[in-house]
Amino acid sequence: MSEALTVEVGSGTRRPDLDERALFLTVADTQGSYTIPYIQSSRVLTVRGRFASGQVDRAVLSLRREGVPVAEKTLSRAAATAEFGGLEPGEYSLTVRETSNEGGSLSITEFTRLGVGTVLAALGDSITEGYHGEGFWRDDLHLTGRDFPPAVVSKDGRNFPQFAPTTHVHKPTVNCFQSWMTRLNDLLSESWRHPVFLANEGWGGITAGGYLSWMDSDEWQKRMRLLHPQLWLIHLGVNDERARLPGSTVANNLSTMVDRLVKDFGASPARVLLAKPCYDYAPGAATILKAYCTDLDYLIARRGLSHGPDFFEAYSTDKERWYGVDPVHPNVVGMERMAELWHRAVVAAFPRGAAA
Repeated sequence: MSEALTVEVGSGTRRPDLDERALFLTVADTQGSYTIPYIQSSRVLTVRGRFASGQVDRAVLSLRREGVPVAEKTLSRAAATAEFGGLEPGEYSLTVRETSNEGGSLSITEFTRLGVGTVLAALGDSITEGYHGEGFWRDDLHLTGRDFPPAVVSKDGRNFPQFAPTTHVHKPTVNCFQSWMTRLNDLLSESWRHPVFLANEGWGGITAGGYLSWMDSDEWQKRMRLLHPQLWLIHLGVNDERARLPGSTVANNLSTMVDRLVKDFGASPARVLLAKPCYDYAPGAATILKAYCTDLDYLIARRGLSHGPDFFEAYSTDKERWYGVDPVHPNVVGMERMAELWHRAVVAAFPRGAAA
């Protein structure tokens, strides 16, 4: 692209060090950031142009989906913003052809990897964060898929280990966890046949009430407003059980979380999937968690939420197979199973995906 015209596509950024043509999305994390091939949940793609000199009169925008022409728009000084609306979920490319005042073609630039699909946010505790799945240490926390082995990066390159905000307490040699996100990303993108991204928003040791407070932070809200998730996966309760909190308190806090998602991010209750908490093998824990499960069933029915997985039942047997060295955290195999259970629940609720 010439110096006479700068084009902004959605919320995307260019990273020539990663790919000269692809568009990327960079998200500020609790520490550092992560950069993924571009994805948006909105079915309207906005393109803005800034004309720096009189040399360029206009720019013709050609949008393609998987190589097939979709639409063509024109940017000019008088109309420097264009919108492509009603887009079907999929991978797009955009060609920008600059035109001089005399009608000649000056420069052609292509943007690829423009994903329109389903963005999901996983809200939870250390089990969501990733304990005791595959963990890594990275000195530079401005992360991309290239920073990790291919086995822990999703096939589309959008999901890979994110910064783990609480590992410095219990696992000081780890600061990034794969969790179950990579596997679920692959399963969902295969089932829905469109781009998917899951944001790992797990925070170790947190209760439902604690997460409710975390949702008020500017940092958390800024990430969610950038990503604009269409599905919300909530898995909390074990830390409430450890604190011996009443089930009514847990359910009330979860219900208030739903209120915030509806009010602040336009979520519909049906797009909130509420999981039952993982089985805890600590003495006396199962009785408390079983009561929580009853409260959560009532909350789901009362608020019109969607059912997430029943992790209490799923991990109530074969502890040595599914869990790590403590009574409640899945191991690597257990994380794989967690992804499959989430996949089953999400696809049952949304067989064709949940793009906006």
